[in-house]
Amino acid sequence: MKRFFINLPLAAQTVIDLPKDARQYMERVLRLKPGHSICLFNGRGGQFNAEFLGNGQVKILDFDPVERESSLSIRLIQGISKGERMDVTLQKATELGATRISPVTCERSVVRLDEERAERRHERWSSILHSACEQCGRNRMPQLDELQKLERVLSEAQCLDEGRMVLAPTGSHSLRETPQPTRLSVLIGPEGGLSEAEIDLAVSRGFTPVRLGTRILRTETAGLAILAAVQTLWGDLGE
Repeated sequence: MKRFFINLPLAAQTVIDLPKDARQYMERVLRLKPGHSICLFNGRGGQFNAEFLGNGQVKILDFDPVERESSLSIRLIQGISKGERMDVTLQKATELGATRISPVTCERSVVRLDEERAERRHERWSSILHSACEQCGRNRMPQLDELQKLERVLSEAQCLDEGRMVLAPTGSHSLRETPQPTRLSVLIGPEGGLSEAEIDLAVSRGFTPVRLGTRILRTETAGLAILAAVQTLWGDLGE
């Protein structure tokens, strides 16, 4: 059954007018016919079985409270990378169950965005998260923060009662040595990696420097590898 993210209040036994982009996708791309069964969700939990009526309308039938969230809450603090690398990171992080994604600029960031470009990029990233949730079956949208400087995010993370780790090739701890958390923040550097000063700053804010094996991973690989690893150890990938 096709799943669609609809950013509207949804309720059983109602008929809604589809937003323009959703209508065009259903009618012109998928060529759905009246009577086709579909599934709607708005990112706030659960999903709705529905029937496509045509002419831009959908009849919502009933509510299904199914959830596919991990018991491990993960915040990915990700140094932004160029183009498709960042897109892939966001898409796969959503599939792997990240509950919050905080894009950050770092000393060695290749990408530099002014306010206008950052706003446009945030809209694009939000769209990627919506599509990823449609595909993977999640009914709750990961929180996507505005682009910020790393120092500000580290100060905020210090105030939260959660596990914190920064991925570093020279990290003094392995993942298995890390105490099991229920809430976790993970910091990943950009293409050029985190500087020593940034790693030291993260450590001073309570982040544990963690290594993943003996190889150096690209930024688009590192975040996904650590998410898969912690979800296997402490989340729902091991179920």
